[in-house]
Amino acid sequence: MKRVLTALLLTLVATPAFTDTYVKGYTRKDGTYVRPHVRSSPDSSLSNNYGPSQNSSQLMNPRSRDYDNDGTPNYLDNNDDNDSFHDNQDSSQYGMGGYTRN
Repeated sequence: MKRVLTALLLTLVATPAFTDTYVKGYTRKDGTYVRPHVRSSPDSSLSNNYGPSQNSSQLMNPRSRDYDNDGTPNYLDNNDDNDSFHDNQDSSQYGMGGYTRN
């Protein structure tokens, strides 16, 4: 029993819950260059993502991104564009969108 608890504890400690991912600059197949940036760790939730950067300082400081300027950072805001739709159900999270059911 002690081994199982120790293994479980080590797994929980070793697994990052919310880690940022640094993306190196790269060139797409169509020739577009993507600048280096920091993004939220991929998962199945849309509401905890940083969203698009609005200026160059947000490329490396994504926690400051606030698309709708309501004072709540995107990664803590369940409705990033203030369109009354929860981000996980919004067909267009950062623009003119609407409710979608899957």
